[in-house]
Amino acid sequence: MSIESSTLKFSGHQTFPIRYGWIYKIIQEVNEGNSISSQDNVEEQMLSMGMGKNMVLSVRYWIRSLNLVNCSDSKLQTYVLTSLAKKLFVGIDAYDRYMDKIGTVWLLHWLGQSIDAQFAELNSFRWFFNYFNGLRTSKEQLLKDITLSLSNHGKSLNEATLSKDIDCLFQMYGVKRSSLSKINEDSFTSPFTELGLIIQESGKDYRAELSSQSSLPVEVFAYAIIDFMQRKQKDSSGSVINAQTTISFETLLNDIGSPGRVFRLSASDLSDKLDRLEIISEGMFSWTDTQGLRQVQHTFADIQAVEPGLYLQHYYQGE
Repeated sequence: MSIESSTLKFSGHQTFPIRYGWIYKIIQEVNEGNSISSQDNVEEQMLSMGMGKNMVLSVRYWIRSLNLVNCSDSKLQTYVLTSLAKKLFVGIDAYDRYMDKIGTVWLLHWLGQSIDAQFAELNSFRWFFNYFNGLRTSKEQLLKDITLSLSNHGKSLNEATLSKDIDCLFQMYGVKRSSLSKINEDSFTSPFTELGLIIQESGKDYRAELSSQSSLPVEVFAYAIIDFMQRKQKDSSGSVINAQTTISFETLLNDIGSPGRVFRLSASDLSDKLDRLEIISEGMFSWTDTQGLRQVQHTFADIQAVEPGLYLQHYYQGE
């Protein structure tokens, strides 16, 4: 496996994973029009968010990495919240202002780790959830795997920077077990550990098995399906190049940036999620398995005109 088309970005988080309460704080900063790129207001944000300087720089990185903001002026490097970020976190009718629901964490995981197959910014996190094919690994093995996959890339890797990025990945997603059955509560430094996508079995070894992901709401899964199918209709410049209403099961399971990869679903788990999607969408999505040909179909007039968060209100407000 060789990856040559992605932009590499293995730094920026200052080695800090996202912590509880961080998203709420940085959302308020952006919503109030405060810069998340200027060096002139770092000290002000240290006071307003109650963080050290490196933490401020880290949370600025994460709000961009999770795609909760859009750059409104590339020259001035100013940012505004996306419409989804506003629905989730802003105002009295916000879906989940304080990130109390596990579905919000799953949604942010999708926003941060799903990538296009070409011309995407790549870090250890996105590499792991898009290119990793194993079930068990270690920091040393992951470093070797990422380095090998990028051996033909035009930009050389800094091993120390990559090593710190991998450390941050495991800190943000890894759940430690203090015994065969008991989870070490000290490992819950980040809300993303609640997803259980990476289990630390020992000091060096990590497990990331394919699973049913029972805590993943079907409404968030629906967001990912719509988002992914929209991307599949576009080229690397963002232009729509087809209007296909079907997509293969294998594409949803195995392609770079697919729900199967990002959510680490097995084939049977993906089929179960698709069955539930057919129910909540009232047949707008359906899938068939005929003589070994498995396909998912939608009946929207134009899926590009469909808001990926179409079904989120049902999850957050039960409507």
